[in-house]
Amino acid sequence: MKKNQFYLMSAALLYFSLYAGAQTNKTVQATLDEVTLFLHGAEMVHSASATLNKGEQEVFITGLSSSIDRNSLKITAGEGTIISTYEYSTNYLVEKTLSPVSQKLQDSIDIFQKKVRQLKTEREINERLGLILNTGTEKTVSGSEKGLQFDELVKMMEYYKVKYRELAVAEETYSEKLKDYNDNIRRLEAQFNQEALKNNKTSGVLKLTVNSPLSANCRFSLSYYTTAASWAPYYDINVESSVRPVKFVMKAKARQTSGIDWNKIKLTLSTANPSYERNAPLLEAWFLNFWEAPKPIAYDGGQARSAQNMYSYNAASAQSAGKKSIAQIQKDMKDSDIDQIEMEAATPPPPTYIYVVNGELVDEATYNSLDASTVKSRTFFNSEQAKEQYGVNASGIWNVELKGSIDDYVKIGDNELNVSYAIDLPYSIPGNGKEQTIELKNIEANASYKYYCIPKLANETYLLAEITQPERLNLLSGKANITYEASYIGESLIDATSTRANLTLTLGTDKRISVKREKVQNFSSKKSLGTDVEQILTYKITVRNGQNRSIKMVVKDQYPISMQKDIKVELLKETTRPTFHIEEMGILSWEEEIPAGETKNYILSFSIRYPKNRTINL
Repeated sequence: MKKNQFYLMSAALLYFSLYAGAQTNKTVQATLDEVTLFLHGAEMVHSASATLNKGEQEVFITGLSSSIDRNSLKITAGEGTIISTYEYSTNYLVEKTLSPVSQKLQDSIDIFQKKVRQLKTEREINERLGLILNTGTEKTVSGSEKGLQFDELVKMMEYYKVKYRELAVAEETYSEKLKDYNDNIRRLEAQFNQEALKNNKTSGVLKLTVNSPLSANCRFSLSYYTTAASWAPYYDINVESSVRPVKFVMKAKARQTSGIDWNKIKLTLSTANPSYERNAPLLEAWFLNFWEAPKPIAYDGGQARSAQNMYSYNAASAQSAGKKSIAQIQKDMKDSDIDQIEMEAATPPPPTYIYVVNGELVDEATYNSLDASTVKSRTFFNSEQAKEQYGVNASGIWNVELKGSIDDYVKIGDNELNVSYAIDLPYSIPGNGKEQTIELKNIEANASYKYYCIPKLANETYLLAEITQPERLNLLSGKANITYEASYIGESLIDATSTRANLTLTLGTDKRISVKREKVQNFSSKKSLGTDVEQILTYKITVRNGQNRSIKMVVKDQYPISMQKDIKVELLKETTRPTFHIEEMGILSWEEEIPAGETKNYILSFSIRYPKNRTINL
C-alpha cells in the first residue's frame, strides 16, 4: 500500500511540475511578414505575439527558417520586456501531413494498384484454364485405344478452338489494361513526388529567456539572413516591326528552400549580394625572391559575415491636446442646446456625390469598397464641374483611376550600390525550390534597325536592333526571350556589364536579303619578285535587297594581319573603299542604305609578300 501511495505521489508531483512548466513556458507561431530577396540569399522578417507572465520565463518561437545565418539574427521585444538569452535550433520532427492534392493523388494510386492486383489474379486464372484445356485435350485424344470417332474429334476441335480464342482475347485484354494501369501509376507517382516536396519541411525554433515587468501581451520582431533563396532577372522582348520601339518586360525567376512557405508576404527584390560583401582590397609591397616550395599551413575558416541591417521600431509621439477651464466647459454645454436648434433649422441637406471609377459610374457602396492599394489616383471635382460633365446638380465628383499594370505596383529604388524592386502586392513562393515567375516592369526603348552580314563566314543576313544609351534602361544581366512580328525568334543574353556604347539585339535572319562573296580571278594573281612571292587576292561581295522598302545594310569582311617581319600584307586602297576600317585588326565595314530591289557590289583586295621557300597559312 505504501508503495502504491509513493507511486501516486510521484505521479502527482510530475504532473504538477509539468503543469507549472507549461504555465511558465510559452510556445508561439511566428508570422512571416516581409522578405527582401537578394540575387543570392534573402532577409526574412517575422513577428510573433505571446501573453507573458510577470517575471522571468521562456518563450519558444516556431515557424522560422531551418537554414539561417545565426550571426545575422536580430530580435526585439515590446517595451519593458528584456531578452536575457536566446538560442536557435532546428526542429526535424515537424509533423508532415499530406496536402489535399497529395491525398487525392495517393488515393488514385491506391485504386490503380488494387486494379493491377485484381488483374494479375484474373490473368493467373486464365493461364491455369489454358493449361487445363491443353492437358485435357491431349489425354482425351491419346487415351482411347481405338481413337476418337471423326465426329467426336471435330466437336472436340471446335470446342478447343472456341475456348482457346476466348482465352487468347482475354490475355490480350489483360495485357492492354495492365499497361494502361501501370502508365497511370507512373504518372501519378511522378506528380505525387513533386507535390511531396511541398510537405518536406523542417522548422527553425527560437528559445528566448525573457523578463516581463507585468503580465501582458508582448510583440516580438525578428529578422535574419538565409542563403536558401535566390532570384535571377530575365526578359521577354517583343519587336512588333522594324519601325516600332522595342518593348521589354522585365521578370524575375525566384526560388527558395528555406523550410517554410512564403504566403502572401510583402516582397522586395534587390540586386545586392550580402553573402559576398568583403572589405576593399589594399596593395602591399611586392617583394621578389627565389622560389621555394610552399610549406603547408593550417586553414583558417575566415571571418563570418557582418550582420544585416537591424530593424528597429519606434512608437509615434502623441500630440498634446489643449485644455479648457471647467467654467468654459459648463458655458459651452448650456449654449449647446440653443445652438442645436438653430443648426437644425439652418443645416443644409447632405451633399450628393458622383463616383467614377476608371471612367464608369458606380454607386457609393462600390466606391467605399475599393482596396486602397489598388487606387492609382483619386481626384475631386466641384459642383460646377459635375454639372458641366454630367448635367446634374451634384455636390462634386470623386474620380478614381485604378492601377492597371505591374508598373503601378512596383517601386524601383536605385541606390548607390544596388537596385531594389518593392512590390505592393502580396506574393506567395512555396518552399519546394520550384521557380516562380514575377513580373517587375515594362520598358519601351527606341531602336535603330539594320541588316548585318559577314559573307566570309556565312551568307545569312541578320536583322539587328540597336539601342543607344542602354544605361538609361537600368537593365540587369540575364537571359531574354525575343519575339519579332509575333514569331518566337529564340533566346539571347543581355550583358549589362558590357562596355559597348549600344545594346544590340539579334532579331533573326531574312532570306529576302541575298549576299554572295566570290573570288575575282581577273584581279587575283601570284608572281615571283626576286627571292619573294607576291600574291594578290580580290573578292567581290554582292548584296541584293529583295524587300519592297529600303534597308540599312552593314557588311563586314577582313584581310590577314602579319605576325612575321618577312610577311608583308597591304590593303589595296585603290579598289577597296570601306566605310570603316580597323587597321590593327584588319576588319572592314561597308554601311549604306540600299533601296528596294537594288543591288550593291563591294570590293576587297589585298596583297601578300613572303619568301619563296616558305609556306603561309592563307
